[in-house]
Amino acid sequence: MKEGPRNIDEILKELPDVPRTSLLPQIKKLKEQNLVIQEEGIYHLTNVGEIIVEKMQPLLNTLNVFEKNEEFWTDRKLAPIPAHLLRRINEIGNYSLIEPDLSHAFELNPEFVKQVSNSNSLYMFLSYFHPQLPSFFKYLTEKGIELSVVLNESVHSRFAEDFKKEVEEFLKTGHARVFKYDKNEIESPALIAVSDKIMILGLFNESGRFDRQYIISFEPGAIKWGEELFRYYMEIASEVKTL
Repeated sequence: MKEGPRNIDEILKELPDVPRTSLLPQIKKLKEQNLVIQEEGIYHLTNVGEIIVEKMQPLLNTLNVFEKNEEFWTDRKLAPIPAHLLRRINEIGNYSLIEPDLSHAFELNPEFVKQVSNSNSLYMFLSYFHPQLPSFFKYLTEKGIELSVVLNESVHSRFAEDFKKEVEEFLKTGHARVFKYDKNEIESPALIAVSDKIMILGLFNESGRFDRQYIISFEPGAIKWGEELFRYYMEIASEVKTL
């Protein structure tokens, strides 16, 4: 009824697993609560019903996000997600949980590589180091893909010590910005990766370890949400021009 008035047969069509005998008592309760009106066999929401449904949908979407992989979310540190975005976590929508593959532990996720390689930009926040990322960043920037990457202190040190040449090369392309995040007093995610096609989020577990489980989503709402999360950290980091 959120989409418009319906007769009983249209409602039953939308609820194929609900028998008529079970639906009618529920509609009666809604009518008694002044949430639904029946006029000549057509049911529609009252003004109060419309308000409640509008407020209820984000809650249901939030529950869907958590219930889809309850064990994952229960064991994650959610503090790195600022309150205003945590309240909107329903915007992630449909997503997949990526499990660690020990046989490919040192390879970038193929779907991530594919999607990002055909994007216009990539935003990444990193609290853990992956040895293939420096060369991948170089590859992307040489293609003209705009890169903004925020590195925490330990990852920044690893880039500076072992991959300085690669970093200097992708900085020279003019398509890269690098930021150093040194706010150790603030808990941060393990990984944020957002392009115009994909969003990836990795969080440390309650033991403070990143077990290489992360969620991946292709929904526009998730991409927008992920970009806001990245920019939150970028704005409190310091841009560096050279390592």
